[in-house]
Amino acid sequence: FFMLEVDNAGNRFRKAGSQGYPQSRFGGGCPKLPIHAAFSQPGQILVEAVEMPDGAEFLCIARTLEGPQGAFSERPRRTALLLGCDIGFRDEIVYGAALPAGSPGKPGQGFATPVGPACRLCERAGCLARAEPPVTRPLGLDEMVTGLSAFDFQG
Repeated sequence: FFMLEVDNAGNRFRKAGSQGYPQSRFGGGCPKLPIHAAFSQPGQILVEAVEMPDGAEFLCIARTLEGPQGAFSERPRRTALLLGCDIGFRDEIVYGAALPAGSPGKPGQGFATPVGPACRLCERAGCLARAEPPVTRPLGLDEMVTGLSAFDFQG
């Protein structure tokens, strides 16, 4: 299992585990992770399968947590928690039943959301959620070509 807790701005409060799950040491995580979607549905449990660029798949469970409220006029501190494990354990976890039927652990089944460790480290082309260009590739600056992402890069 691995665990990650972030606030609405994506700042990490806690992280633990990460057996096989790549977590970036600097910068935020992938904006396509269900932990960020949890803020739009407070109190709801979101279950999703995600696939890393290397083909590793994980079962992710995300939910918001309400923190203390200092005064009546202040918003309560809300964070989101992401728990996850290798997709191979989906049948042993009650939340695994929320995923579509398919063979766990076989890439290309179509139900896993493609994610990356962080935008600066991810080399997935055409990602609509990309916030920054990858540091590993030069930008593909061509004013005659428009791509899906704001940061297209050379392959």
